Amino acid sequence: MSKTGTRISQCMIVKNEEKNIERALSWGKSVMWEQIVVDTGSTDRTVEIARRLGARVETFPWIDDFSAAKNYAIEQCNGDWIALLDADEYMMPEDAERLPEFIEELNRRGLDGLSTGWQQLDEEGRIFSSGTQVRIFRNLPDIRYRRRIHEQLESQKGRRLRLGDAVEQLSIFHTGYQSQVLAEKKSSGRNRKLILEELKNNPEDYEMMGYMGDECFNDGDRDEAVRWYKGAVEHMPQELKEEDQRSAATFTNLLMLLTGEESLWGRAEKVYKKATALLPWEADFDYVMGRFYASREQAEKAVFHLEAAVEKLNTYGCSNKALHTAANLLEVYDLLARCCFEAGQREKCMTYAVTFLKYDRYNMAVLSRLLRVLLPSGGQNSSQENQAVLDFFSRLYDFSALKDRLFLVKAAGMSDCGVFAESAAARLFTQEERTRLGL
Repeated sequence: MSKTGTRISQCMIVKNEEKNIERALSWGKSVMWEQIVVDTGSTDRTVEIARRLGARVETFPWIDDFSAAKNYAIEQCNGDWIALLDADEYMMPEDAERLPEFIEELNRRGLDGLSTGWQQLDEEGRIFSSGTQVRIFRNLPDIRYRRRIHEQLESQKGRRLRLGDAVEQLSIFHTGYQSQVLAEKKSSGRNRKLILEELKNNPEDYEMMGYMGDECFNDGDRDEAVRWYKGAVEHMPQELKEEDQRSAATFTNLLMLLTGEESLWGRAEKVYKKATALLPWEADFDYVMGRFYASREQAEKAVFHLEAAVEKLNTYGCSNKALHTAANLLEVYDLLARCCFEAGQREKCMTYAVTFLKYDRYNMAVLSRLLRVLLPSGGQNSSQENQAVLDFFSRLYDFSALKDRLFLVKAAGMSDCGVFAESAAARLFTQEERTRLGL
């Protein structure tokens, strides 16, 4: 039990998770009141390891229904709150230690659950996509999952769950979208089978259509993906909730497909207009369109959409929205700097280039573009003007570091700013350094 007296039951459904189960049961062990593992048919050492780590192991026969298995796991829990993460998910230990404090606040406010960040990790452990999830919730008899796959937590009484927001403070890390795992799921055909079963019972379920579109998209079946996404759009209600991440993904992926195929370009604007009418706060639609126009060398249109994406991200945040924009923000600023330069919007180019370089100061292309904005005559300015530019760069680069000085001078030389490069080298390097480095 946690120091606050909060009883948290950690539970999970598993099958052949011997590679993940130890981490899954370790990250929050110090704050969990009980740990329950529901095995759905493992043939490896998952059960053995779970028991050795002190978890209570229950079995549930797999019936092609994730909600049924998860609901069974919930029913085994005796704590006041439940943390239901998958075996390939975890929180950082320091976040786990803070969890009881967040739950105490939820208790005081009479809330049902907690929204946290959800970070997708690639094989190198890098975040490639971000979202939100509700995996921590009150142990109440009406809070259960629905649907065989892509299950959703809801109240069986029809009431809307009241959720606290810890998206900026707590994150769950997910490794299940790594290539090997995806290949195994693809080869089994499990997801498609379960989605089609759901659609048999609910043929107008636009969310399931969107998920089927995802399966086709990931398998490289672009025409089928477009067909499923279009069907999902046609069956969407006239109003969508701001947190409708599924519909946002449907529109975003459809726009990616339409803008990626020359024969479909004409339909992209129509889909974009409908998407922004239903989800006007979603930044990803403008992110996709901005990338499209940048690739077509239509700089002004690209700037319009990319600036709209940044504005929406800053205004509405990335909780259940703006997944691609938030995950690729540096690319957005890179494109904005490039397209503003091409459109002759030099002040904007400078602003976006500086923003980019604050995060990645060794990007040669962006620095080169900024140099050409600051030195349109190639550096053939007065000594005072060149010194002013050098002073400007001293706020971005550490001139006490050889790497920073050398990078700036070499970038200037490669950007048709040779006079400035010589001036900067004379000011930043001793004669001995210049001789040794060939400057």
